[in-house]
Amino acid sequence: MRGLAARIDAALTAPGRWFRLVEVQTLLALVIGWRLLTRDWTLIADRPAALTQHLNVMAWYPGAPPAWLLVALQVVGVAAVVAVVARRRTRLAFLVAWLAYVALCAWWGASGKVMHNDVLTVTVTFPLLFARPPARGETGSSVAWGWPPRAALAVMATVYFLTGFQKLRHAGLHWVFGDNMSWILRQGAVDRAAGLASFVADHAWLAQGMAGGALALELTAPLWLSIRRTRALFAAAVLIMHSSIWLLLGIDYTAWILTVAAVAVPMSLRVDRPLFARPRVPAPQPAREPA
Repeated sequence: MRGLAARIDAALTAPGRWFRLVEVQTLLALVIGWRLLTRDWTLIADRPAALTQHLNVMAWYPGAPPAWLLVALQVVGVAAVVAVVARRRTRLAFLVAWLAYVALCAWWGASGKVMHNDVLTVTVTFPLLFARPPARGETGSSVAWGWPPRAALAVMATVYFLTGFQKLRHAGLHWVFGDNMSWILRQGAVDRAAGLASFVADHAWLAQGMAGGALALELTAPLWLSIRRTRALFAAAVLIMHSSIWLLLGIDYTAWILTVAAVAVPMSLRVDRPLFARPRVPAPQPAREPA
């Protein structure tokens, strides 16, 4: 076990190319920016105070936040995302974008059931808060640039694995081989896919196949993401799984799909093959004439 732990540690902390960190951090910032822009966060201010539970990181704030504060956080977060993309004060900008996003998500999920649509994005981006992005014109390889994208992969694998593990912990294999998925489809299907959901629910082998496939993908996520050649395949499998959930049940896991793509796809490429980043070479200085 000690030898295995040492090999895992060596793999996570190996040097990495500068552009891979830039790519992963930029893509994750864009996911945060997209979430900030595409949700009406002011709806939080309309909720009755009696329905607000103070059980998360924003519990210190009394009552419901006013609409102007929610909009201000949204604007600040989007501006910070723009700064990350432009590589201006990247470390500070990424932190500001993440904090604004976390605060809004915490307030959004403070009423009733905790909303987990943004959980993966919040957790996977956390390790990159401690990353030291390369300065302008700085290239090459470094441990400081190698560990943050791999840490994001490790967090992603852990979240998916725990999602599957909790299913086994609470329901065991009955979650797959029982009538669990059939009842989910019958009770939760949206109107646009009511016929398809009923068809799948009425055929036990189809419903159990969907449940088994989802559980297998979640439990094997660490294996998929530990091998470079299978990371893009994992992103494709996640796209299929979460898209089927949206089609049949109307639950939007787009943030999960985009987060997986932002981390797994760049990390599936060869170390010498950038996705979009290019070195910033300082402009040549004109030669000075001898005095």
